[in-house]
Amino acid sequence: MTIPRNSPDPARSSPGASLLTWLQLVRLPTVFTALADVLLGGLLVDADWTTGTTGLLLLASTGMYLSGMVFNDIFDRGRDSIQRPGRPLPSGRISPTAAAGLGTLLMGGGLVSAAAAGTAGLVVAAALAACVLVYDGVLKTTVLGPIAMGACRSLNVLLGATAAGSLTALATATPIHVATGLGIYITGVTWFARDEASTSRTGQLRGAMLVINVGLATLILFAANQTVGNNRTAVLLLLALIVASINRRLLAALRDPQPARVQAGIRLLLLSLVMLDATLAMAKTGQTDPALVIASLLIPALVLRRWIPMT
Repeated sequence: MTIPRNSPDPARSSPGASLLTWLQLVRLPTVFTALADVLLGGLLVDADWTTGTTGLLLLASTGMYLSGMVFNDIFDRGRDSIQRPGRPLPSGRISPTAAAGLGTLLMGGGLVSAAAAGTAGLVVAAALAACVLVYDGVLKTTVLGPIAMGACRSLNVLLGATAAGSLTALATATPIHVATGLGIYITGVTWFARDEASTSRTGQLRGAMLVINVGLATLILFAANQTVGNNRTAVLLLLALIVASINRRLLAALRDPQPARVQAGIRLLLLSLVMLDATLAMAKTGQTDPALVIASLLIPALVLRRWIPMT
């Protein structure tokens, strides 16, 4: 969602302009997809959500994710001044120095929270911070950019899995399988979004669509192999609905690769992460309650996106 050039900028016209501008900089609605990953990661290693460790890891993920959004716009401000002049940095509503301060504070806070959760959390959070900075500052515009972003998402899932208290738990098949599947999915989403501010190339969209579906197939394979409870049919049906919804939007963008269509597809792809995580949680635990908790993260994301762009 972008603000049309001929419409008033809500950050300039609303009483809460200053706060809203900062929330636009960090693109707050999308952080709930990261929180869903952390909760799922904990379930993959049978961690107890009621412990303080999970809360600390959620804070760590929030800091990493929001700082990544800030540093993304810092490095992109030259290009954004042409393609997206209404964003907080190119519009001059926030200075690069102030943004860098916020990004550093968020990343530092994330690392401190991860350290408080344990050594395993700090190790993975440090790797995630490095991956975020390398993506934003070096690899974003290269062929390796989408892969780096996919790696960030995989590390975020593994960050949640450090709730088990050791790095050894991360090497087991379950968290690795799911982290890999979600990483491949986000690699495709990032590739799909590469030219979202202008008319996208059809060949690129087709390639991204293929990668996205490889990621989805990897996650479906995980769900199909789960033996917890008697919910396999329900889980697979839910996944089929998610896959159908995603591909319907991808095909619409392929038919008309204009920014509005592509950006609508990106929003759905990002929000679908929450439902993917919720469905995988049900596959792993055999219970609906954890899945409903994760799915509820869609609510604030959907409410906030009315005022804060997701892309």
